[in-house]
Amino acid sequence: MLGDTFSDLTSLLNSPGLLMAMVAVSVVFIGLALWTAIAMRDPAAERMRAASAAYGRAANRDLLKTPDALPEGMLKALIPEERAERTQIRDQLRRAGFGGPNALRNFFVLRLILATAAPVIALALTALNMSIGLPWFLDKLVGGLTFISASRLVAICTAIGFWSPTIWLKRKIRARQAEIEAGFPNALDLLQISTEAGMGFDAAMTRVGQSLATVSPAISEEFLLCQAEILASRDRRQALADMAERMGVAEVSAFAQVVSQSMEYGTSIAKALNAYAAEMREMREMKAIEKANRLPVQMSGVMSVMMLPALFLITLGPTVIRYLSVFGD
Repeated sequence: MLGDTFSDLTSLLNSPGLLMAMVAVSVVFIGLALWTAIAMRDPAAERMRAASAAYGRAANRDLLKTPDALPEGMLKALIPEERAERTQIRDQLRRAGFGGPNALRNFFVLRLILATAAPVIALALTALNMSIGLPWFLDKLVGGLTFISASRLVAICTAIGFWSPTIWLKRKIRARQAEIEAGFPNALDLLQISTEAGMGFDAAMTRVGQSLATVSPAISEEFLLCQAEILASRDRRQALADMAERMGVAEVSAFAQVVSQSMEYGTSIAKALNAYAAEMREMREMKAIEKANRLPVQMSGVMSVMMLPALFLITLGPTVIRYLSVFGD
């Protein structure tokens, strides 16, 4: 009896129909699993994943600031030992958007490379000329230069290479501050709308920072970095003050003070942001009026420069012609 039952089960398991049915059921279950993983995603998990990715982009600069230690070894020849000078350069780098732990070292290394490039090239050309001679195009450019002319050219190139990183850094700071000044009113309006809709201040700043990632990357990075510092248990008031210091814009400094005072005294953040937004609109309107009032003075200078040569030609032209006709012979 048992042998017959076992043989029946064996024949059933070995049948091709059952095998095809098992394969079909497996395919259906795999398809359901894939569809569940792709189509049925949790919205809350997606929002958390997007928020963590945004914090990851903002955390490319270390949250824990490295201590301002004295340079050691070969860095003593590059980085100044005075703390005030190092702090000034580091603040400028942060305002330009370079806040990494090695930003200060990279800046001075770049300046050294650019400053020594001209003397190194001059020495290489001199050695090449003494050994095998210069190619015809290089000989045409530098072959006719005297020692004094070559020394002057090397000195000028060295000065340009030494000061060009500083000039570029200042231009980068001005461009970033102009971007922040242009985009901060929109960011403030979004913060005001978010807080009036019932969101907390931290959630509103995170939301606005994520929304402005493509429109105003500088504001987005600073907002998300400030929130990452707050999540890392840093004092909110100090985090806002550091954000304003990194941006270097007067409107952001006033915004940080308004938010800090509102949280300190327990007043409504939405009302404080509403009042500050109205005040900032008035300030921007006054700046536009001031710029418009400066236009007549600027235009008068341009018009005088452009019209004075024509006036001199009209008034003095006949006199000069008459003088030449009388005393020319």
